[in-house]
Amino acid sequence: MDPDLIRVEAVPQDVRRKILEYVVNVKHIGPSELGYNKTYMYRVRHGMVPISDELFRALLRFIDVDEYARLVGSAPQLVEATPDDAVRVVKRALVDKGYRNLLFELLRQAFGGEFREYKSSWMVTERDIEEFVKAKRLRGLSEKTIRDEVRYIRLALSELNWVLEPDGVREYLAGLAEEGEHYIARHVAVSLKSLLKTILKPRDPALFRLLYDSFTVYRPKASSHVKLPTLEQLRQIWAKLPSVESKFYFTVLAECGLRPSEPFLVSIDDLDLEHGVIRIGKVTETKRSFVAFLRPEVVDWVRESYLPAREALIKAKLDIVKADYLGVNANAEDWARKLIPFDRDRLRKEIKETARQVLGREFELYELRKFFATWMVSQGVPESIVNTLQGRAPPSEFRILVEHYWSPRHEELRQWYLRHAPRVCC
Repeated sequence: MDPDLIRVEAVPQDVRRKILEYVVNVKHIGPSELGYNKTYMYRVRHGMVPISDELFRALLRFIDVDEYARLVGSAPQLVEATPDDAVRVVKRALVDKGYRNLLFELLRQAFGGEFREYKSSWMVTERDIEEFVKAKRLRGLSEKTIRDEVRYIRLALSELNWVLEPDGVREYLAGLAEEGEHYIARHVAVSLKSLLKTILKPRDPALFRLLYDSFTVYRPKASSHVKLPTLEQLRQIWAKLPSVESKFYFTVLAECGLRPSEPFLVSIDDLDLEHGVIRIGKVTETKRSFVAFLRPEVVDWVRESYLPAREALIKAKLDIVKADYLGVNANAEDWARKLIPFDRDRLRKEIKETARQVLGREFELYELRKFFATWMVSQGVPESIVNTLQGRAPPSEFRILVEHYWSPRHEELRQWYLRHAPRVCC
């Protein structure tokens, strides 16, 4: 967070102390990184001297807006520059190329890697799909070819929340391959590259090249046999994760075996704490997940730790989402109902960075799904049960899970889960 954008002088000492404790105790930021000596920080932490504006500015550099809102219960007060000011700048940049170049250069200088990272994603719209279809027709492609490509593009976008960015696309394609959907993985990759080349390349050549080169057209190959993390290693990762929200995301992947995109596709209404269930309830061409179970200890942790953090974020940011300052037609109500309304990219990075510290190597989220399946089978759980829990069962196996709120089949699966599921959280 940029402290120059915050009204630091308006922040009371009790709020400053919450931020201090979080940065020092949770993020493990030392005095030297803050620019102060140990003696001074000792006096500050023990209440012998107040937290100055300068020290608070240094602390703010180590957290983002979501973390601030979760800790404090509201978003930070900004300086006099308003969202309307930002909108005016953007509108000027849209019509004045020289001004636009100046704006981009200032953003690069101010935010460096953060600005380049933001530019590594593309939010696709229905209008983009329409332009794609028109361009393909002008080139003389058959309606069947166009229809097939659009189908694979929509299949991918539905799983990626209509945002294309390198890690997300790679995870999705890796998931298809892991599920044995080699044919679909290949056609999705070809279709996405066609969309990028047709629509994005003329608009933003640099972003096009970054996204286009970030994944390859899938070709079946021998598995690299990456050694999966052990249960103890996963527990270490969970304990070291810097936020409650990344711990929750990690938990549902490791303890439920879900695909990385699935927790972001369900709403808070799909969380049934009474039965310890998350109702995924979706069917696509390749995905058939319907329920995920939670252990009683996890249910208690979710109720006591995660849900308050989620509510704090929604309370702090709902008005901002409703205002839709960037004109992206955001649906604030839909966003507020999401089970995980937090930024997916941030959660993914927190998990990967923490896992790298524990494992000493790069880590992919899909390893957690593999771990769950491997663990359950090793505990003697029948493969048919594991396949149903992970959404790999045929329609006849899971139809009852959709048609009934709770059934003997639900209870049977739940009992298998409670007896044998890996205990990573809590």
